[in-house]
Amino acid sequence: MKLTKRQIEIIDAALELIAAGGIQNLTVKHLAEALGITEPAIYRHFKSKSEVVKTMIAGFDEEVAPSEPGQHGFEAVEAFIRNRFRQVAARPALARVLFAEELFMGEEEFSGQMLAMMHRHKAALERHFQEAQSCGEIRPEIQSDTLFRLVFGPVRLLIKQWGMSGGAFDLATKGDELIAALKQILRPDPQTGRAK
Repeated sequence: MKLTKRQIEIIDAALELIAAGGIQNLTVKHLAEALGITEPAIYRHFKSKSEVVKTMIAGFDEEVAPSEPGQHGFEAVEAFIRNRFRQVAARPALARVLFAEELFMGEEEFSGQMLAMMHRHKAALERHFQEAQSCGEIRPEIQSDTLFRLVFGPVRLLIKQWGMSGGAFDLATKGDELIAALKQILRPDPQTGRAK
């Protein structure tokens, strides 16, 4: 999706407002105040608050594809994780919004869009876990949905800690350490194919 400079500014302001006070904090009036423009000026770029939020969520989805062409197995999983860390480091408010589905509770159209995005990413990543298992990169006995939780639980926690600390540590460095630890934990024993 191609957005204008002003649309991007509106999306970024919306993200900050949601991060600060939840979806209820996002109003066209608050957006206009945050940007120093009039409410009608917002409507020249978006039809409604709903369109702003839907465009923002679609951006979360587009900015980090579940896999790049030519990437398979754990390499594709690593690339997805690193892209998520880069996305959050570039827009720190994402650390408070991206994995906070509860912010969108009570807003069915938005929570449904978030859930659909999550399911698409989960399905693609589970395929990559299965590829990693079939080529011996990770332990074969763990179900792919369990692998998803084992890997992305710590990823979400690290992003949340980074956000809550105000970016007090280098997210990319800690992310690389986390990926290395996960690979070590999940690596099969060459003798048995099971945990070391």
